[in-house]
Amino acid sequence: MSIVEKAAQRLQREKGREQPTNRTSNTEQAAETGERRPTAVERSVSRKTPEPRLAEHAGESASGGAVTLDWASLRRSGVVPPKSMSAQLGREFQRIKRPILAALNPNDGTALPNANRLMVTSAHPGDGKTFMSMNLAMSLAREMDHSVLLVDGDVAKPGVSRSLGVSDRPGLMDLLEDSDAAVEDAMVATDVPNLYVLPSGQRSEEAAERLASRRMASIVAELAADPTRIVIFDSPPLLATAEAQSLALSMGQILLVVRAGQTERRALDSALSLIEPANAAISLVLNQTRKGFGEDYDGYYGVYSGEGEKVG
Repeated sequence: MSIVEKAAQRLQREKGREQPTNRTSNTEQAAETGERRPTAVERSVSRKTPEPRLAEHAGESASGGAVTLDWASLRRSGVVPPKSMSAQLGREFQRIKRPILAALNPNDGTALPNANRLMVTSAHPGDGKTFMSMNLAMSLAREMDHSVLLVDGDVAKPGVSRSLGVSDRPGLMDLLEDSDAAVEDAMVATDVPNLYVLPSGQRSEEAAERLASRRMASIVAELAADPTRIVIFDSPPLLATAEAQSLALSMGQILLVVRAGQTERRALDSALSLIEPANAAISLVLNQTRKGFGEDYDGYYGVYSGEGEKVG
């Protein structure tokens, strides 16, 4: 059963449920009606999130509420580029996303397995992988035939969740801990058409193990079951934690962000050696380069394909 069908059934049950006229406990009500008690994720959603808005993309459903992006705050924190660079950087992300989309719809008919599962990572912190995840997600959401779910998989330092103001909401780690929780209950709609977010959720000392579990494989499979949905995981840096290696196990495409003039070839080789299995398509993107912006450009952000570029 798909996420959409599950969400539709849940909404139908809620509409048909009458308010109790006595003070019968939740446990007694559940026993009498045969309904299950709400999970921890559902209870948290009902306390902290507003009513979800209708999804823009046909077939999408998010029960985890909605969020309005604070663009001024995102620009101040460097998560999105300043207005003066938006058009220029937008063109660069159009270039970056084309190979990603080509893997989803190849001309020769040989589709890449799990191509709509994309992980964005880097060798070290500070290379710009969260900037890449956010802006790539927004660019892909503009595509006519796809929706995008941005998952904050950096559970140790959840930059996506913090930047979007959803760090206090249930998310990925809550779903991994609660086997009865439904994934759509943690999905948050945004005011960007076709863009949804799955927060990182509560922290866990067993994050690496949970991300490598069968439960994680099941969650990822459910999130990516719709071939028109692109699921982007903002991952921790490969050389900083073990979580990125665990996430890579379920991916079809991996985008490795390389910081111009900072990421050493040795670090890049070490990061690449940690990615298993090797059947995922791995691409490199060069970040923070002055190339193509003229002498007056201060190196704020520049994104180019890493193919043929020198690193270090």
